[in-house]
Amino acid sequence: MAEDAGALPLAEPGRGGSPARGRRGRPRDPSVDTAIRAATMDLLGEIGYAQLTMDQVAARAKVSKASLYLRWPNKVALVADALQHRARAVPQIPDTGSLPGDMRAFLGALLRSRNAASRTLSAVSGEIASNPELRKAWHRGLAGMLTGCLRTIVARAAERGELPAGSDVELLSQLPLSLLQNWRLQHQQDPDDGVVERIVAQFYTPAQQGPR
Repeated sequence: MAEDAGALPLAEPGRGGSPARGRRGRPRDPSVDTAIRAATMDLLGEIGYAQLTMDQVAARAKVSKASLYLRWPNKVALVADALQHRARAVPQIPDTGSLPGDMRAFLGALLRSRNAASRTLSAVSGEIASNPELRKAWHRGLAGMLTGCLRTIVARAAERGELPAGSDVELLSQLPLSLLQNWRLQHQQDPDDGVVERIVAQFYTPAQQGPR
């Protein structure tokens, strides 16, 4: 892959993970940024965060180290940015008209979109707990965006009257992600649509009210 020779240095090294945009010179080739982020995510899944180096990323993306450092000042900034961009591949919020329908559709789509990223997320989970910068990127990225989608689904169901008054919308929004992650850890395999159906039936299917 050809690199863009006119890329300019980061405007504020060490602050934030997104590449800076130069004011002068040849426009930067966005395909280089894409290749670097993809290489970062692939390597995270293969060797984990601790073993990852900027040299390895440059080699995998077929770019020079100079081009890499012009965009990201260090590994934390690079990984944070890659995670945030991966977070954009979040399923659309469905609107089936019911809580179980919405939750079933969203979680099913989430499994299909996250299967490719599951090894990567597992590789950085320990670092997220101990590294403040990565933890911030995590909450701002995948987890935050997914929880936000689930919060919309649950809040919308509460407005329709599908949930009892006073239901904890925040807790019900976080529950599916925790259940799916725990399933992976406990069973050493990705959950499937059957697991999604059990979650929906147990926690997101309102009880039918009988005649008063």
